[in-house]
Amino acid sequence: MSSVRFWSVFLLVLLVVVPITSVRVGAWSEVVVTKPWTEEEATEKEEEPAGQPVEQATEESESKESVPDKAETFTLPESPRNPEIDDFLLNFENLYGTWYIWTPSTVVNIQQPGTGEYLGHKFVEGAEQGIIVINKDGTYSMSHTSWAKGETVSGDWRLSFPREINGEVLQAIILVDGITGVDWAVAPSANGKIRLLWAMGWADGSATWIFDSELFQP
Repeated sequence: MSSVRFWSVFLLVLLVVVPITSVRVGAWSEVVVTKPWTEEEATEKEEEPAGQPVEQATEESESKESVPDKAETFTLPESPRNPEIDDFLLNFENLYGTWYIWTPSTVVNIQQPGTGEYLGHKFVEGAEQGIIVINKDGTYSMSHTSWAKGETVSGDWRLSFPREINGEVLQAIILVDGITGVDWAVAPSANGKIRLLWAMGWADGSATWIFDSELFQP
């Protein structure tokens, strides 16, 4: 009877102990996988340094250097150059010698005496009016039949002042106190001809030069 109890207790103990042991063995037999510490650091996000990255800053500095400064690229407009002046207008020595006064052809209006009523017009052919002689020693002589028929005037001449002849850029010879007591000018023109002008004076001492005729040499 006692042996039967013994085996009964033994079996009971086995039934209780074996499941507990198998559970513990199973728990210890589980494989625990741990991550290496280096793998954990690799997954961490690296902190960006304060400020701009070196490469980005370099690119920006290069881009700034590639853009030219406005002050460096700005250029002043070129000032316009004065056109060259023909030597013909400035060489007063070309005015030396004997010149014949020629009044060019023109159209003259015909008016009623007293009333001034316009009646028509007529064509007047050009004609010789006199002679002007300009000497290198600074003297001159002139006659002009349209102003003083049969009269010859002699005197001294001078060079014109800058732009004296109605603001023109040229060099003229001024016949001081010529026919009728006024100054006359022998002056070149841009069309290559030589002109004779007389001075209409004003109260302030200035003068407007009036075209009289053309001069030519034989």
